[in-house]
Amino acid sequence: MNQQDRAVTPAISTILMVAIVVILAAAVSVFFLGVVEDVNEPAPNVADTTGEFVIDEEDAGDNQIVRITHLGGDSVAMEEIEIIVRADASGDDDFPKEARLINFPNPDEDDPDNIIDSGESSVGFEKWAASRTIEFRINTGDADFRVDDNNTGPEADTLEVIIVHTPSDAIISKNTFTP
Repeated sequence: MNQQDRAVTPAISTILMVAIVVILAAAVSVFFLGVVEDVNEPAPNVADTTGEFVIDEEDAGDNQIVRITHLGGDSVAMEEIEIIVRADASGDDDFPKEARLINFPNPDEDDPDNIIDSGESSVGFEKWAASRTIEFRINTGDADFRVDDNNTGPEADTLEVIIVHTPSDAIISKNTFTP
């Protein structure tokens, strides 16, 4: 047998062994590190929103209405939205207070001790798209933004409304109101 033919076999076997080890290591790392499962759905691009906080002291004296309107960008399925509402008052130990609206299009808001008034949200659509408005009412018993002397709850001075796209955990709208 020729000495030259035998030298090729160890070199090829070494290259094949290294290739097998690299492929095996890559496959094991994907399995154990869960690289495939960590890929999040991208957040929708909600180009612009506008917010309005109306304190209607003439209509029953307790209407504190929040309206967030989608002005442009991608539509978002309502079941993929969570709304975080925070009321705050400087120097008051009762604050900050926070509530969440979830499970749209029929949000859960049955807690009477919540800053969101139960039964007062207005959605009624499956997708939040351009020109659609999400509306809900703030409970005056927990966060009273009125400026008159007939306040029924603790006086609040800042309201923050954050809309989160839950599959991507991205904030798609944030509004801060200081009436």
